[in-house]
Amino acid sequence: MKNLLIIDDELQIRRIIRIQLHKKDYTIHEADNKDIAFKILEDVPIDVIICDIKMKDSNGFVILKEIKIKYPDIPVIMLTGFIDKKISDKARNMGCFDFMTKPVRREKLLQTIEKAIEYRAKMEEGDG
Repeated sequence: MKNLLIIDDELQIRRIIRIQLHKKDYTIHEADNKDIAFKILEDVPIDVIICDIKMKDSNGFVILKEIKIKYPDIPVIMLTGFIDKKISDKARNMGCFDFMTKPVRREKLLQTIEKAIEYRAKMEEGDG
């Protein structure tokens, strides 16, 4: 079973993503801010992170930067409610695996998560 971490300050968004993934073989962990997210990352072997960019108490770019320093092998899928090429380019340049706009379509989300899991597996094989 794969562990996914959803970082978003909006309970409704986390709930929607959880519902979209409920029939898949994933364990879903949720955080509404950076501190909770990093506590989960310390305690649980997370396979993929889904992180919102704009949150009240946290900045997704700050979180992404710290994840890439502390957990560089975990693919991060960034989410935003705003379509902006500058934001998506910045996220990709900072090392996010993929970038999606809300509302996220279930099929696209599932495909992106599966690609991220495959990518991580290939990276781990390369290290071994």
